[in-house]
This record gives sequence, structure tokens and C-alpha cells, in this order.
Amino acid sequence: MHADRATYLKGVALSAGGMLVISPDGLLLRLVEDAGHWQIVFLRTLGIFVSVMALVSLRYRRRTAQVVTSLGWPGVWASLGLMGANIGFVLAMLNTTVANTLVILACMPLFSAVFGWLLIRERVSVRTWVSIAVAIIGIVIIFSGSIGGGRLLGDSIALFTAVCHGFALVQLRRIGNRDTTPVIAFGGLGAALISLPLAGSLVYTLHDATVILFQGLLQMPLAIGLFMSGARFIPAAEVALFSLIETVLGPLWAWIGVGEVPGTLAVVGGIIVVGAVAGNAVLGLMRAKKREAAGRPPGPEGEPSPTPVWER
Repeated sequence: MHADRATYLKGVALSAGGMLVISPDGLLLRLVEDAGHWQIVFLRTLGIFVSVMALVSLRYRRRTAQVVTSLGWPGVWASLGLMGANIGFVLAMLNTTVANTLVILACMPLFSAVFGWLLIRERVSVRTWVSIAVAIIGIVIIFSGSIGGGRLLGDSIALFTAVCHGFALVQLRRIGNRDTTPVIAFGGLGAALISLPLAGSLVYTLHDATVILFQGLLQMPLAIGLFMSGARFIPAAEVALFSLIETVLGPLWAWIGVGEVPGTLAVVGGIIVVGAVAGNAVLGLMRAKKREAAGRPPGPEGEPSPTPVWER
């Protein structure tokens, strides 16, 4: 097999594997029986901090502090964005359906494009603006299905989470080629510190502690490792497509595991949102390949970044 093709297939397998690992995330949150919302946020994000920081420390050893401080203010802002996303993801999942949460989060690459335009003057293509407009229609449809159903708060938190993701991604791009893994750890630490006084009791049943720590200590680090490794070998537009694996499989696991069936409007809105994100990614990939075939660099303009599974 040609070396380039083998590398590409390796990237595909790693990125897809990362999304498969993370796809039951919503179902696992549904399996928590007694822990309160903030108790879940605290233990889950503390687990993320401990596990990811352990990986960073093992990799860099005595250089760990230097690697962390080299990220500068963009690293601080990115950590704050991830802190909000970590908190928002759990609260959204617990206040609306898994399907609503994941579909709204699928808009994150589009929010990233908007923040890139506002904060660092990245050019946004007409194609991406059209995708944003179409995705907004899908989100409005999802929200309309939640009015009066007790899910409007959760949908709003999911939208806030997507905005936090988009903001964090732009800050991560400002960091450049340096290892941004410490940002993930400190995003988890910030969320844990915020949730600690709100959690009240830190007494957990064995069942709940096992489920939550499995997410924070094992599931998330494994997904981080697979997804980030694969993303180095394939175009960003293709990574954005693989990120939709969770959007599709997450609600399916919730349906199979706990019988949570998405509403009709959620399905309609979801199809529109996924279509907008996928269409933008596919057209972006086609454009990049045409430019490459013509001997020109693909160019970053207008290409929103993929969904960062590792930010949660």
C-alpha cells in the first residue's frame, strides 16, 4: 500500500475510533442514578483534569511547566472556553434530550468560523455563511419543538456550549503548532473548581462514581488520544465529517439504552443542521483538492475547524 494512502487510512481509523468511543457519552450520563447535576460536573471534570494532566506530565516530565506557560494568554482564554463547554455539556444533557444536545453542538464549527472572523479576522467564505444560515433554521426548529416541553433550558445551554467550543477553538488556533493538550486539562480543572461549591455533598454511590469516573478517567482520555492523533493525518473538513458520527450514534445509543426517542421536530431540525455542517465540510474538501490539483495551497480561509471532542 502506498505510504501516503496508509497514513491517510490510519488517520481515518483513529479519528473515527475516537468518535465511536465518545458516542455513548449521553447514554452514560443517563445511567447516573442519584448524583446531582453539579456533582456529576465536578467528578467528571476532575477526572478529565487528573487523567489528561497525567498524560502531559508523563510526556514532558521536567518540561511540563514550561510547556504549560508557553501557551500564554491564548491558552488562558481557551481554557476558560473549555471550562464553560465542560459545564455546559453536562447540564445540557441533563436538561434536554441527547439528540437535541448533540445536534446543536454539531453547529460548533460554524460558530468557530464566526469567532475567527470577529476575533482574528479570518475570512469566512460565502459557502460557510450559507451553511450558518441553514443551521440556524434547523436550530430554530429544534427550539420550537422544546417550547412547553421543559427542554428549552437544556437547548439554550447546549447552544451556549457550542458557542464556548467555537470561542475556544479560535484561541487554540492562535497558539499555533504547540501542544495544546494542557488546555484541555485546565479546562477540566476550572469546571471542577466552579462546580465544587455548587455540588453540595461529595458523597457518591458506587454505581454513580463508577459511571462518572469511567467517563472522566478512561473514556475521555482515550477519545482524546484517538481523535487528536487521527486529526494530524487527514484534512480538517474530513475530521468535521467524522465528528458527526457522535451526532448520529449518540441519540441511537440513548434510544437503545434508555428508550429516549427524539421528537419529530428534533429529527427534522437535526437533519437540517447535520446537512448544513456536512455539506460545508464536503464542499470545503472538494475546494481544497481542486486547489491542490492546480498546484495551489488549499488555504485556510472559510474552513471552520472540526468539532473538538477533546474539549468536553
